[in-house]
Amino acid sequence: MSETTVETIASRLTEIQEAYGRDYAGKDRHLCDPAGLDAFISTLKKITSELDSIGALTAGEGSAELRAQLDAQVASFEREKVLILSAKEMGEGFERFAVEGAAANFVFDRYNRHFAGQGRDTRDLGLMKELVEELRGIKKRMTAIGGKKLPPQMANDVELVQQNIDRYTIEEREIPKAQQSGEQDQQADRLASLANAQFAVYQTFFAGQSRLTRRPALLVRLIENLKRYRAAMFDLRNRGLKSDSNDGNIAVVDGRIKAYGAELVEIRKVRSGVKLADIMSNLGGAANTVFQQYRDEFAGKDRSTVDLAALGIMIDKLDEARRQMEELGRVEKNDMNIQNARVVREYQASWVQEYAAIRTAQSAKST
Repeated sequence: MSETTVETIASRLTEIQEAYGRDYAGKDRHLCDPAGLDAFISTLKKITSELDSIGALTAGEGSAELRAQLDAQVASFEREKVLILSAKEMGEGFERFAVEGAAANFVFDRYNRHFAGQGRDTRDLGLMKELVEELRGIKKRMTAIGGKKLPPQMANDVELVQQNIDRYTIEEREIPKAQQSGEQDQQADRLASLANAQFAVYQTFFAGQSRLTRRPALLVRLIENLKRYRAAMFDLRNRGLKSDSNDGNIAVVDGRIKAYGAELVEIRKVRSGVKLADIMSNLGGAANTVFQQYRDEFAGKDRSTVDLAALGIMIDKLDEARRQMEELGRVEKNDMNIQNARVVREYQASWVQEYAAIRTAQSAKST
């Protein structure tokens, strides 16, 4: 009988992960057998006990990390078993529900990256409004899929979505209050910074990009934000602020509103003359461009040295493509688009996890 070592246990973990990949990954959950996961879990717990029996000192370097991997894999399989059982209870509707669940998680991620722990006076109110509306749509579709017979796990997901709608709605009310605080000069400077942030979003998501793959609602959001800032700048002037910079900013913002409005007309015109299937195909190409950027800038790189903000932008770009794929898919079924959306969801989920891992690595390095 061969000796049990950290290496042999790691090899057995890999074998189980590969077996899971063959038998479960990518399969419709309502067609999967949960008993197979019980066998995986039992084996993982057995080899975890074997690792513990070796002892940390004897096992040496890498044993703690392997122990954490084993625990994480057990937890993952246990969650997957719950989902499979729920899927069998719901039937074919589960996969559609799972898509909405993933979309909700991506909204939560956008909130965490763009709002959590940051000053309300600097935040994008239009984005917050969009997150609220997106969650409302997700909840509506979840409820329509599951009806009144949702399994407990799925009912909890719907409740979680509602809790975040409530939470974000409070933020939606508080952000304008924070942005109207302070002396008039402070407010003017803040409005200029907020406008510049919108200009940066335009440069990232529209400048030099194919109009066919741009989401019109995003540009509408930018324009509405700028109109809000322009009105606030005018209000400061009408209330007695004498500032050449504020007056100049009004003119700049007004010019951008007109330019972005003209671009919105062109985007809608281009998209209206193209079949949905062609837009879907081009969205797949846009996603591939972001995949390649990730491979060039992050794959195999030291997490403590890569650009975290750049990864955040890539996640947002992928989110733009995925949301459009799913929106168009609700209008017209297309097998290629369904597959592309599935791939994009998998990449996006992976990058969200990588973002957290990079932030942890960089925080540890700075301490």
